[in-house]
Amino acid sequence: MLTRNQRVGILLIFFPLMISQLALAQSERSLPREPQTQIADQLLSAGMQMEQTAFDCSHFVNYLFEQAGLNYKYEPSRILYRGTDDFRRVPHPAAGDLIVWPGHVGIVVDPEAKTFLSALRRGVRVASYTSSYWRRRGHARFFRHSALINEAPLWEAGNGSSRTLNDSGLE
Repeated sequence: MLTRNQRVGILLIFFPLMISQLALAQSERSLPREPQTQIADQLLSAGMQMEQTAFDCSHFVNYLFEQAGLNYKYEPSRILYRGTDDFRRVPHPAAGDLIVWPGHVGIVVDPEAKTFLSALRRGVRVASYTSSYWRRRGHARFFRHSALINEAPLWEAGNGSSRTLNDSGLE
């Protein structure tokens, strides 16, 4: 059993270490989040608050990006699918990226769960982009707003390679 002086000595040694670990943990929680994560949160929060919209899918996505402060010239999904100066094709989607088919566009919600948000006939919904319905639409492409690529150079900018959906999921 330790004497009182030994216990105090141990506390004096370990207390500064405990305080520094607590301060480090607190500072990590208060660090600003990556721009992609912040924008994704804004896009998805605004979109999920809407149950119905008169917008078609491409106007809906354009509206959400404007609400998040990332303006781009409106383009229909068929043009977005080909690529624009405002978006870069990426091989691995992140939350907040566009998912585009010829004729439809949405915003990736969770790449792990393979879900996206879009204006659908039944209203604003989250759907799985690996469902048989979306696979029948053809190959999907993923795009990231060019402002977010410039903010985060470690992200893989679209350099011609990309991942698309085939009958078994991502190819």
